Amino acid sequence: MEKKGEILNQLAIISDLLENANLETKEKSVLLVLEKKEFDKMYNVIVKKTKVKSNEIDTTFSVKIGEIDFVFGLAKD
Repeated sequence: MEKKGEILNQLAIISDLLENANLETKEKSVLLVLEKKEFDKMYNVIVKKTKVKSNEIDTTFSVKIGEIDFVFGLAKD
C-alpha cells in the first residue's frame, strides 16, 4: 500500500481516534519502534515542527498530540 500524507497529520488522526475510543484509561500512549534511519528522520520532523531540540536523545523520544503520547524507540540490532 502506498504511504501518503504528512506523518504528523496522520498521527493527529490516530490521536483523535484513540481519544474517542470507548475505553476508560488512565493513560494513552503508542509505542513505535523504528530502525535507525527512520528514527532519525522522525526525530528531525518533530524538531522541525516543534522547534524544540534535546541533546539527550539516545534511544527514545516522545511527542504528545492531544491526550496521546507517541513514543518513538530505536530498534535494537
